Amino acid sequence: MTTIAILSALPREIALIQETYPGEVLHEGGLDIVHHISENTKTHIFSAFGGMGTTNIAAATQTLITVARYITHSAVDALFFNGIAGNLNAHLGFGDILLCEKLVYEETDSDIIAEDKPYMKTFASTPKLLALAEEFLIEQGTTKIRNNASIHNAAQLMYTEQGIRLAPAEIDNHTDNLSTHRFTVGTVATSNLFSTEPDILTQIITRDHADAEEMEGAAVSHVCHKNGVPHLVIRSMSNDCGEPYEQLDSREDDLNTSARLAAKVTIGVVEKILN
Repeated sequence: MTTIAILSALPREIALIQETYPGEVLHEGGLDIVHHISENTKTHIFSAFGGMGTTNIAAATQTLITVARYITHSAVDALFFNGIAGNLNAHLGFGDILLCEKLVYEETDSDIIAEDKPYMKTFASTPKLLALAEEFLIEQGTTKIRNNASIHNAAQLMYTEQGIRLAPAEIDNHTDNLSTHRFTVGTVATSNLFSTEPDILTQIITRDHADAEEMEGAAVSHVCHKNGVPHLVIRSMSNDCGEPYEQLDSREDDLNTSARLAAKVTIGVVEKILN
């Protein structure tokens, strides 16, 4: 038997997952958890959205793991977190994918956090799941590009004296076809703030080599490491960091497209595990 948990922050980010893996709805810990059972593959898939921010998502991650363990009487074999993020990599564009190898907290005293289990200042997705996701994306024809850790002057490429870079036409692709997009394996920065100041975003790139910023990833990985659960965080770029939240919130179709692209990657990796 295989037990898989899939989590997002928002309904739009979990929608394709729950369309693909429908099931009974369980209500626990403030979550509406869909429990999908496949008799053919002896698989249980639990999915839910947990809300934005580190506190919401940490509570949701622990609840989903606990519910899955209780119902199946077995360990969770893999947990996936997928959703949208703000881009910090000048070589990525709309809808492009970040496989989050490294996850870091911003505006946080990581030394204090690391005094408790799992005794980590930064966090990481599980290498085996990362490898499966990369394999899937290459099979889809998605182009791999460099991460910010390997790009000279990455921050200056993203934030010029004139402001946020203008995305070149060839990477401003708004389709939901993975073959037309790019991906990288890199770092995501997790913040409880929706950062829009170029000076702050430049510091995040320079200090942490982050390829994207969001509000949940490091907290998900933190809880998974605490529970010993293999996991993978997947992000699709919905916008360039620096764009005001109100402007982003008005682009409903773009947000849905970006969310579905991240979910497609999760589904692709899940199917590799099950097959």
